[in-house]
Amino acid sequence: MFLVGMISWWYGQGWRGQLARVRERLTATAGFFSIGQLFSTLFSPFRQISAGSVNGSLGAQLRAFSDKTISRVIGAFVRLFTILAGIIALIVQVIFEIIVLVLWLLLPLFPIAGMILFAIGWAPRWI
Repeated sequence: MFLVGMISWWYGQGWRGQLARVRERLTATAGFFSIGQLFSTLFSPFRQISAGSVNGSLGAQLRAFSDKTISRVIGAFVRLFTILAGIIALIVQVIFEIIVLVLWLLLPLFPIAGMILFAIGWAPRWI
């Protein structure tokens, strides 16, 4: 009875809990890199402090325009590299999480495989 309860928990509530933890970790990584927000503000000015609206001469307005343009280009590069780093981190994490989920499914079979290997007399080469 105990073994049946353990197996039913492992493949039932335990499996759902593991999936929820995987989802939380992936969401936390996406939130850490703020990928959605970075996409929405891709061409916004980057840390622009002094280039607000200018009502001065044509030269001052052109200088402000060039400041804003340079700030937007720098911001786009910084945001693109951050987005790429976030996507790479998510891909690596998804691969790792898939391995974790497969191991979760197979882990109860390891003792059975060990008993079978013990019964047939197999031993690792280093022993």
